[in-house]
Amino acid sequence: MRESSGLHLDPLETLPNEIAWSRLQRAAMHSAHMRAFQRALLPSPVDAAYRPSPAELRAAVLDDLATYFDLTPDECVERCVNWEIYSLQEWYARQRDSAEAITDFYDTVQSWSFDLLWFACLQATGHAYPVSTVLARSLPVQPGARHLDFGSGAGVTSQLFAALGYETALADISTPLLTFARYRLDRRGTPATYINLNHDALPAGRFDVITAIDTLVHVPDVAATARELHRALRPGGVLFANFDTRPQTYENAWHLYDDDRPLRFALHRAGFEPERNFDGMITRYRRVEPGTLTHSARGARDAVILRSPLRHWYRRARARLG
Repeated sequence: MRESSGLHLDPLETLPNEIAWSRLQRAAMHSAHMRAFQRALLPSPVDAAYRPSPAELRAAVLDDLATYFDLTPDECVERCVNWEIYSLQEWYARQRDSAEAITDFYDTVQSWSFDLLWFACLQATGHAYPVSTVLARSLPVQPGARHLDFGSGAGVTSQLFAALGYETALADISTPLLTFARYRLDRRGTPATYINLNHDALPAGRFDVITAIDTLVHVPDVAATARELHRALRPGGVLFANFDTRPQTYENAWHLYDDDRPLRFALHRAGFEPERNFDGMITRYRRVEPGTLTHSARGARDAVILRSPLRHWYRRARARLG
């Protein structure tokens, strides 16, 4: 989860802006959950109370990348900081005007391994919003519960849930990202299941918690994906999702939506009831059965809030006013 794209900063070159932290962010940064998140980045086990320095976290991330991609640490820093340049080169290597062409991007992309793992490091050092830690802290302790990270990236969120006692599964359409995540987790002895969404379906009724962080804006058919996520959750299970929508620009080409309302509507219609928002960054949804009173009431509200043209015009007017 990020507030913007572009160059990543180097955590050794600036201090985190703690004054701007929200209450939730501050609590997360000083929590045992954050210690678990930080330990997930380290190459070898450490005591649960150990607090790694930004330099240690940075070095661990670079070691994963350098070893896997056969690059020097300095080369990895350059690719992490300038990830967007490399990603744009990969995106515009061919026309991305079809679902097949978009799938080809995710199935060949390398730049996002550098982007996502570096961004996890920035969360661990306090330079970015610690979304995985915030949402994990909102859940009760559930040893043996089953977690799915949908759009699992470099695998750090699954590592956190595994450390908290969950059985975890990683699902991604990007074979390079899924392979890199497996390398990282295997290197640390973290057990997990891997689901390649190019040819594997999500198991039905399997999971208690699904995280979909910075994922749904990259999915061409959100309605079908929402139904698939609903089927994969057990009754009463929870989904965490966000909607990093952006105007279509040269730099935002892989962000397929500029309005979050259709994405929210698709989740609601599939049977997800929003129950809490975290700092405007991510929403926790409860799985409900379509056709129930709760679901029908949500549909009536959505007709006004998410489907009405007046709501769209209202949002645009507020945006123009700042």
